[in-house]
This record gives sequence, structure tokens and C-alpha cells, in this order.
Amino acid sequence: MNYYIYENWTAENKGVIHKGSCGYCKEGKDCHENSLKNRNGQWHGAFESIEEAEGAAIETGRSVCKHCV
Repeated sequence: MNYYIYENWTAENKGVIHKGSCGYCKEGKDCHENSLKNRNGQWHGAFESIEEAEGAAIETGRSVCKHCV
């Protein structure tokens, strides 16, 4: 299983960890097909473990949320 982080720097200012299979994530492709072109945030990953994803989320300097973990 892969994990991804959505780094949101406008609305919520946090790094949100998603499973790749999550309907919002879609393996880092986003449910909106990136229609805003990274204006509000960006996807990071794939990470092979939750620990790896957590470490990368912490490195963003934003609060960390485990959305679907």
C-alpha cells in the first residue's frame, strides 16, 4: 500500500496523509484532477510506509493530519 501527503498551504495549512486508494487521493492524482494547478497545495509521494509518510509530512513544517490512516 502506498501513502501520499497533500500539503495544503491556504485553507488549512497542514500536511494530510492519505492512503493511495483514498477517493480524495487517487494515488496522488487528486479527486479534482489538479484543476487549480497547485494554487492551494500539492501532493507528495508515494511513500511505502506510514512512518515514511509521517516523517515527510512533519518536514513540511505544517500540522499533520492522518485523514484515512
